[in-house]
Amino acid sequence: MDNLWLLFFWSGPIGIGFFLLCLGIMIWLLAKADEISKHTKAMVKEKGLDKK
Repeated sequence: MDNLWLLFFWSGPIGIGFFLLCLGIMIWLLAKADEISKHTKAMVKEKGLDKK
């Protein structure tokens, strides 16, 4: 019985919506981390703190 519930839940609109929500959050977090990384690299280069 539990297997049928999982099958219908995850293949239904609720499951698809939950998947898309999680996917969107993951993409947003990756974009945010990339933006922070670029700003950090630019600040380090601007202040001349590059490791050589």
